[in-house]
Amino acid sequence: MTKTEWNFHPDRDSLIAEAHARPSQNVSAPAQILQIAFRCSGNIRQKFFNTVANGEDATNLRHVSGDIQGIRIKLEQHTEFMSCMLLRDMNKSDAIVSLADVFHQNFPTSEIETLVLLQIDVVTTTNQMLKLLPPTERIYGGKIRNQIDVRSTFKPDENGAVQFVVHGKKLTGDELGRRLQRLVEMETYRTMSLLGLSKARAVGSQLTEYEDALDNLTRSLRDENATSNTDDEKLFEALSALSEKNNILASEIRYRFAASRAYYALFDQRITSLEEEKVGDVQTMSGFLRSRLEPAIATIESTAKRQETLTNDLSRALTLLRTRIELNLNKGNQALLQSMDRRHDQQLKISRTVEGLSVVAITYYAVGLVSYLLKALAKQPWMPLSETILTAISVPFILVIVWFSLHRIRSAWEDHRKK
Repeated sequence: MTKTEWNFHPDRDSLIAEAHARPSQNVSAPAQILQIAFRCSGNIRQKFFNTVANGEDATNLRHVSGDIQGIRIKLEQHTEFMSCMLLRDMNKSDAIVSLADVFHQNFPTSEIETLVLLQIDVVTTTNQMLKLLPPTERIYGGKIRNQIDVRSTFKPDENGAVQFVVHGKKLTGDELGRRLQRLVEMETYRTMSLLGLSKARAVGSQLTEYEDALDNLTRSLRDENATSNTDDEKLFEALSALSEKNNILASEIRYRFAASRAYYALFDQRITSLEEEKVGDVQTMSGFLRSRLEPAIATIESTAKRQETLTNDLSRALTLLRTRIELNLNKGNQALLQSMDRRHDQQLKISRTVEGLSVVAITYYAVGLVSYLLKALAKQPWMPLSETILTAISVPFILVIVWFSLHRIRSAWEDHRKK
């Protein structure tokens, strides 16, 4: 077959590899499994991968499997946590050293924050399964896909680990490994989804405080008594400050709540895929976990809804107050314009009065100047009119000329202003 050249997308290899990521382990009874999910810094994560990779460059690895002291180890990098699975085949190794000790001896455990600590004992008989469970605690479990018996108290033991006891019947190691991986993922995602519950409880009192503050400010906003611009500005500043606090709170809880929803969806998918059936009078894991987890997720959802409602109410209050402030400003601007119109009218009247007086004054001085010319003209022998009569006759003409000149000057000035 001739090799054909293709121009593949740069991410194609990683997309194909994702389908084969985090493969399940082959497990045969009897066996012990210790699953740890934890948070750590990037440097510590690198130390974990370097320990298991056996010299391989682990810089860009997201999952790796290896062997330490006869113990199979699988590391996985998730979005916000890492997981480490230690698996011991009891037929091939002794249990002198616990899996927890192996983990502490080979990894920098003092630098991590443990979220999930799960121990699974895979046994070969029902009697062994019953012996490993504490007789004084209530037990939950059932039959998974009609092939695997699972029991747990869902309470940490003296070492802080939640214990599962599994009895697999006539399953291949690959089949049993896939079922156990679903069980591990169910418990991991269940725990991770509950991280949002503590956050929801912590912010509940803050939301109550903000809601009460908004209620008081809204009452002031609805006050029928007339308010000044200063009062509205103070109210706007208070609402803005409250909105800023609420936005900070929203940014703090947004990721955690979204992650809890996503983890709960994964938990629900995993526990559904187990197809658990009831055995005797033992309460099933799925029934017990859902009855506890659903109210927790409902609390997270209700808190998120409260925060969203508070954000919308604050936005509406700010919009309403901003509109009222703008209306008050428009009223003030209208009053100012009316006042300016009145002043303009007054100035126009004064200007016209001054213009009339100016015409009289200029005419008076102009007549005085013209009288010298008229005096000389009246002394001429051919002039029948006296100086007084000539002056009197000139007054209306001079008055009209002065008025017309001033009117043209004023009209030209007004036309210039309009341009």
